[in-house]
Amino acid sequence: MGARKKEASPVELSALLMDAVCTPTERELSALSELAGHLGMEVNLLESELMFLRAFAVDFAIALTLGQSSERQAVLARINSHWQRLDREVGADLLEDLQDRLALYGEAVSSEVSDSTGLSGLVARVFAQCVPGKHQGEDLSLLGGSMFAAFFAEIVNLFEEVEIILIPGENDDEEFAAN
Repeated sequence: MGARKKEASPVELSALLMDAVCTPTERELSALSELAGHLGMEVNLLESELMFLRAFAVDFAIALTLGQSSERQAVLARINSHWQRLDREVGADLLEDLQDRLALYGEAVSSEVSDSTGLSGLVARVFAQCVPGKHQGEDLSLLGGSMFAAFFAEIVNLFEEVEIILIPGENDDEEFAAN
């Protein structure tokens, strides 16, 4: 008999996922600082694009693991609420930029174009194109591809280990149209 899954509500999962998307680790910050110096660019540009990349990894993992379920709708509604709050607090068209990136990544992974490096290669190419300025695309592609692959695998694993428990009325509020 398999191990019992941990239980979590959409509120708990969305808070955990948003923290993972928006808060880079110390190790990641150190590596990004070094890479930004090597590329002659500002580290905050890399941090922003990696946040959007992680947001796509979460969105894509949710779509693949939860399908068209009410659990998916509840988690996405909570995540969307977090993004809307951040957009109000931060401004700078955060939500618009997020939606643009999700669309770009989504188009890349749903395209008929085959890539010898697979899904992470498709995502890596979009990541490198999204970083503003003229930088070394190969280094950016490697960064984007490896970050996506690792983060996506972690999120899929999380959803395999967790049973989402809907609280009565959780999915009764506004419907959120998923990407």
